[in-house]
Amino acid sequence: MAFQEQFSINDLGTFKISPSIKKFTLMDLGFVVNNAGAFVMKRSLQPEKPVDQAISLKVVVKKDLSSLKVDVVGAAGGSVDIKKRDDRAEMTELVSFFLKELVDRQVLEQVA
Repeated sequence: MAFQEQFSINDLGTFKISPSIKKFTLMDLGFVVNNAGAFVMKRSLQPEKPVDQAISLKVVVKKDLSSLKVDVVGAAGGSVDIKKRDDRAEMTELVSFFLKELVDRQVLEQVA
């Protein structure tokens, strides 16, 4: 998935990077810097499993804070469609919670 300035998630809305985004806020929220200098955050959508074995929400913010990637990934790193899962309601609720936290901390803005 390529970096983009905004993204949409079915039933949750459209989001974009906030002009108020700060690197220290990303670090405070648990983002880590990868080898390319991008900020990466993974949040488990299966709280009963260890993070490295669970389906997770992955958010990657480009080093210059201009764009991002957001995806739901499996333990192996590939994209996962949670709409086809039996526990989709719980996972959607967690994704919504994590995105709301990013909006509240001015990392993202909700467009629609």
